[in-house]
Amino acid sequence: MRTKLGVLAAVFRNPTLLRLEAAYLIFAFGEWSTWVAVIVYAYGRGGAAEAGVVAFVELVPSVVLAPVTAGLGDRFPRARVLFGSYATQAILMAATAIGLGVGAPALIIYALATVTATAVASSRPLHASLLPEVVGSPDDLTAANVTSGMAESAGSLLGPLGAGLLVGLGGPTAVFAVACLGTLVSATLVARLGIAGASLAPAGVTLGEIGDGLGVDRSLRDRLAEAVGGVTAILADHRLRSVVAIASWATFLVGALDIFYAVLAIDLLGLGDSGVGFLGAVAGLGGVVGAATAVFLVGRERLGGALAASALLFGGGIAALWIAPGPLTAVVLLGVAGAGGAMTAVAAQTLIQRLAGDDVMSRVFGVLQGLMMGATALGALAVPILIGLVGERAAFAVAGLSLPVAFLLLGRSILAGDRLDPARADELRRLRGVPMLAPLSAPVLERIAASLVRLEAPGGGVVIREGETGDRFYVVAAGHLDVDVRGHEVGHLGPGDGFGEIALLRGTPRTATVRARGDAVLLAIDSEPFLAALTGQPRSRSIAVGLADQRLAADPGEA
Repeated sequence: MRTKLGVLAAVFRNPTLLRLEAAYLIFAFGEWSTWVAVIVYAYGRGGAAEAGVVAFVELVPSVVLAPVTAGLGDRFPRARVLFGSYATQAILMAATAIGLGVGAPALIIYALATVTATAVASSRPLHASLLPEVVGSPDDLTAANVTSGMAESAGSLLGPLGAGLLVGLGGPTAVFAVACLGTLVSATLVARLGIAGASLAPAGVTLGEIGDGLGVDRSLRDRLAEAVGGVTAILADHRLRSVVAIASWATFLVGALDIFYAVLAIDLLGLGDSGVGFLGAVAGLGGVVGAATAVFLVGRERLGGALAASALLFGGGIAALWIAPGPLTAVVLLGVAGAGGAMTAVAAQTLIQRLAGDDVMSRVFGVLQGLMMGATALGALAVPILIGLVGERAAFAVAGLSLPVAFLLLGRSILAGDRLDPARADELRRLRGVPMLAPLSAPVLERIAASLVRLEAPGGGVVIREGETGDRFYVVAAGHLDVDVRGHEVGHLGPGDGFGEIALLRGTPRTATVRARGDAVLLAIDSEPFLAALTGQPRSRSIAVGLADQRLAADPGEA
């Protein structure tokens, strides 16, 4: 197995993934810098009251619309939808910059900023749901999430710093102009990613059955099922539900921190207005370090404990500010909190990618994005209420400890996944590494794993024979095998390779003989659970059929 750093280095050797992550970094800078620019503009007009109201109003539409816009990624190729998202943002940012430059009325500026923020909200779930299509293995997916976490944290650090510099040079207009140019670069980077995407059919079985009972027009039912598919998927899986809730609560703390920076810098530490930005930058730097540290999650099938530890680190770092005696201690604790927040985001995103099926993944991340936007707004609004109830210092403790408490209440089902037998965890890891099985949700993979048979094939033993009826799909867990067609060797199979799908998909006899070169270990999946899993997952079925066609095109008799 490659080292953890080797897996992370592989991310940077993948040109498609590198362009995707570079676009995401630029996007994160634009998101954070324009957010600061709007706050600066509103504060200059009406002080903290107007800035707070504008920030809240700017986020609210995303709560409803983010799941809808992100859901386009489950209907159309995600790379194209992500390009459209970036391009739309660039246009709206340009319009806002022009409005600011010509002195348009504030209501127009706020309307443009709100529409821009709504467009921005779709990019994050589209990016997250696109990553599994780009990587080649579960380890690479975790490493890609680590890279995305580093980009996100770098954006939260560089965006406000860049906004501060640009506001000084040309006001909020300059911020939106630069963000527009940057987002155009992001759109250009993802315009030709070369990812073979396919339109995905919505699931919506449960809602369809309900509609049949009510006599609702089927097309209307289907549209309704598609629209709420992400919500349905989250509610149907207790682990997915818990991860989404914890990720949303962590974002609640992110919103609270935006206000806590000012409380800490101005009221408690006496650092003045400039200290607000400094403390925010410290947390952003901690986030970069934390996201990089999350590389140690690479290769781990069990992520529940990691999510619990990172949530404790994030919430505990904020809570400990209650007793911070001075600036140095506060800086250290904010760095710890920032690191914990970034690690929480990476672990949660990886878990959601595993738990949500590919056919609803964009909508699941869209629902999460909407919840996160709402949680951010509520977090900012909750701080003054907490301060009024318990005082400034105690407010840090109450807010920070709420995340570990939330995990204690909601995380039992997540931690249960960490109690898998080591052999079963290895089997799940093997299954997830097979390209045609990778898009399947964790519950589906677990059902397959529960029914599979572990076989030992002695050296020279025949696993499948040409002309026989096919009844199983096989995954090589250990060892090497040779593929023969009409007595001629045509290929080799090694750990992680799958074979036997052609006979199952096409209902034909075996088209090749597969023989163990030496002692080998195989994971055998009966045809019924194999076909049932692929039937319910469009991208898995597409990959399987494409692989079968490729093998048959290479040699009419190949496997």
